Amino acid sequence: MRMARTTGLLALAACLLLVPAASHGAGFALFEHGARAVALGGAFGATADDPTAIYYNPAGIAFLQGTQMAVGVYFITESSTFHGANPYPGKGYSVDMKSQIFYPPHFYLTGELTPNLHWGIGAFTPFGLGTWWPNEYAGKYISKRVALQVFNINPTLSYKLTDNLAVAAGADYFYSALDLTRSIGVINPYTQQAAEVGQVHLYTDYKGGWGWNVGLLGKLGDGFSVGATYRSSVKIDYTGKASFTQFSTGSPDFDAIVASQVPFGHKVGAKSAIKFPDEVRFALAWHGQKWGIEGDVIRMGWSSFKDLPVDMPAYPALSEVRPEDYKDSNSYRLGVEYKASTMMAWQFGLLYDQTPVPTISVSPLLPDADRRGASIGASIGLTPKTRLDVSYLYLKFSDRSTQGMNYDAYEGTYKTTANLFGFTVVHRF
Repeated sequence: MRMARTTGLLALAACLLLVPAASHGAGFALFEHGARAVALGGAFGATADDPTAIYYNPAGIAFLQGTQMAVGVYFITESSTFHGANPYPGKGYSVDMKSQIFYPPHFYLTGELTPNLHWGIGAFTPFGLGTWWPNEYAGKYISKRVALQVFNINPTLSYKLTDNLAVAAGADYFYSALDLTRSIGVINPYTQQAAEVGQVHLYTDYKGGWGWNVGLLGKLGDGFSVGATYRSSVKIDYTGKASFTQFSTGSPDFDAIVASQVPFGHKVGAKSAIKFPDEVRFALAWHGQKWGIEGDVIRMGWSSFKDLPVDMPAYPALSEVRPEDYKDSNSYRLGVEYKASTMMAWQFGLLYDQTPVPTISVSPLLPDADRRGASIGASIGLTPKTRLDVSYLYLKFSDRSTQGMNYDAYEGTYKTTANLFGFTVVHRF
């Protein structure tokens, strides 16, 4: 069995500890922060006419009346299959990612300070999800399981400059933690075969970081409106522990050599940092008496994620910087809404997201690819003041081949799909 880039125990352990933050790419950026907006393919920045506007365009809350609340959740499932290629793990090899259900929630509350000055606060998950592969699969030395949790608390103020123009500014407080499990493998000098000598579990405390956002919404007349938003990058400095567990190989001499070089049975302090990307959105919409249509373009500044440092002060030999070289990426969103009555509306959407992940970085940690999506949803009036929004989004990822360029020399093609179902309850007090 071949293991790439295994030149020694310390080098392998260093790569192992670099994995957690490397898994937090744009493939786990989330846009699902309101069911009606998701049903519109995520095109909501120039409509922004309910409390979910706090994320999609906070300037929109200046046009809301009274106190309003929106609360909901999304249920996300992802299916990914890896088909191997030569030289490793070899043509004909295949493995499925384990099934998981993720449920990022969202909550928004808005109100009036004056007729023109409105306030709002939102809580949602701008990044997250994870991957989970079987324990005994060919890529276990790269990753078994990865989890990223990022929560954003977003207070904002919006001011209506005229009856048709509003601006907004707010703060973003990210609260985030990382978690990873993977096997440790080395070449047994006695057999010249790869051996699974242990496992490492890296986890961090929850850490915070601050950012900011602004928005603009203008109503142009004849049903047309335009919107623009900017969300700044947010940097989080993580501190945590790496816990090493040794597995017996059946060779006492070899196990003793391994144990002398890897801190098994210890929790080793580690530090890292992630700079989450900034986001720019431009939106144009038209709304008539029955029909509405909107298109949004979103630019994610992933080029800030060029490399990933991991520092282990007690074990300097394990400290290393892993190159990433992500690229800025665009997302294109289109939504159509039909108002069947005062208590019922239908939404439809299409989207296309570009991946920022270069071919060399595609791996079991993040099998990301360009994706296309189609969505459908409905808004149902439950009472004159309460509305239920429901939506379903199907995402199809383009087949993504490593093209013989993978950083870990784990070659093959990933085939991925995702299903997203969610709901939001909107209430006016």
